[in-house]
Amino acid sequence: MPGSSIRWVTLPRSCLGVLKRFGVYLPPGFLPSGGPYPVLYLLRGHETEWVGMQDGRPGLRFILDRLIGEGLIDPLIVVLPGFMDRERRFQGIPVNWSADGGPHGVGNGRMEDHFFEVRTWVQRHLPVRTDRRGAAIDGFSMGGYSAVMLATRYPRLFGSIGAYDGSFMWPGQIDPRRPPHGRACRLWFSETCSVYFRRDGVWDRAKMERHNPITIIEKADGDRLKALKRLVFHLHVAGDERWGNVDRGHRMDLALQQRGIVNTFRKKGMVLDRRARHTWLWADRHLQATLPLHMEVFRSKSLQ
Repeated sequence: MPGSSIRWVTLPRSCLGVLKRFGVYLPPGFLPSGGPYPVLYLLRGHETEWVGMQDGRPGLRFILDRLIGEGLIDPLIVVLPGFMDRERRFQGIPVNWSADGGPHGVGNGRMEDHFFEVRTWVQRHLPVRTDRRGAAIDGFSMGGYSAVMLATRYPRLFGSIGAYDGSFMWPGQIDPRRPPHGRACRLWFSETCSVYFRRDGVWDRAKMERHNPITIIEKADGDRLKALKRLVFHLHVAGDERWGNVDRGHRMDLALQQRGIVNTFRKKGMVLDRRARHTWLWADRHLQATLPLHMEVFRSKSLQ
C-alpha cells in the first residue's frame, strides 16, 4: 500500500493574477479512483506552517498517519491554503485586500476569492466529498479566526469547525479590556492587518464587521441562523491570557452560546491544558483532539 504524501499544487491561472500554491495531504493507500474522502481545510497564514517542525513538533504528516494507523480517524484529505505576502510582512487571512497587493507579490490580493478557487480545484481534481458534513475547517491563531470567519460567512460549506487560540475580532473592534471603557483593538488596527481593511489611510470598519464572526453570529436571523445552528464548533484556548488569546476565545464562544450553537469543548472547559501556550506544539495537540470530533461529523447523518 502506498504511504501518505504531501503534494504542492500551483494554480496555473490564479484569480490573484500571480502564481500561488497550496499543499495537499493524501492519506496512506490513496488512489485517485478511491474515495470519496472527507476533506479538512487547515489554516494558518503561510501554506507551509502546518507541515513544519517548529517547537520540536513531529509534523502534520506524522500526526495524521498515526491517527489513521491507530484507527482513530478514517483516511481523509487535508488542504493547506496560504494567504501570506511574499515578505511575510502582513497577516495571512482569507480576506480580499483593500490595498494594492502587487508590490507584495500577491497580485490583486483577492485572498478570499483565492480560498474558493482552491476549494474548486480540490473538488474537481481530487476524490473528496462535496456535501457539508463531509468538509471541515480548522486553524491556529489567525488561522483559527479564519476558519471560524469562513464558516460563519458561508455556513453551508462546512459541518465541523475547529480553532486553537483564535485571534478573534472584538465586537465593533473595541477591546473591552483597554481602559477606561474599551478602546480600539491594537491587533486588528495594526499595520499587519492594514492591507485588508485600510485604503488611502482610512480604515473600513464596515468591512471589518462583515468579516467579524461574532458580529455575523449576533446579527444572524432566518435561514442564516438556522444554517449556523447546524454547525459543530470545537474551540480551544491556551492556558492563560498572558500567553494566549483566552479572552478573545471566550468572547467568541459566548456569541455561539447565546445563539444556541454547539461548541463541543464548552462543558469541560475551552482551555486545552493549563500549560498550553500559543505555540505549534499545542496547536498540534488541539488538532489531535479535534480530528476525531471532525470525524464524528463526517460519519454523521444529521446535517442537511
